Amino acid sequence: MDQDVIASALAGNDGFVKVLGPEVLRAVPGDVRLRLDAGPELHQHFGGPHAAVIFGLGETAAFCLLLAEFGDLVEAGAAPLVKDARIGYTAIATGPLLATARLVDDAAAARAVFAERGSMRFDVEVVFTREDDGSETSRATYRMGVKRF
Repeated sequence: MDQDVIASALAGNDGFVKVLGPEVLRAVPGDVRLRLDAGPELHQHFGGPHAAVIFGLGETAAFCLLLAEFGDLVEAGAAPLVKDARIGYTAIATGPLLATARLVDDAAAARAVFAERGSMRFDVEVVFTREDDGSETSRATYRMGVKRF
């Protein structure tokens, strides 16, 4: 899927992603960047995005990367899934936040497994930084999956 299709999919979502309100800055195979300027209803007591909001932003970035890399499989009816995740918070997030996602595993190898088994799993790393000064605030790995039903 191309960036415009992915951005439209996020904008048209009526669930949690709509509540978050991320903006797609870049969505190409292997590289996704989202921006979040969370309102006060999504803030923690320090005035920045709540940890749960950051986690949700990262999951959304990992999902966008899945679509950028393997969107053809999803369009053909395969289901995208989050299998596992871990996150570490290293600094307080304040102001607009950027989430940059990259594929850790080899896309061609994942596709080969999918062709053979009808499912695949792969890791996406997401790095969160403050927009104003570029300081890293969190880092996460999301174990994503695609399964044919």
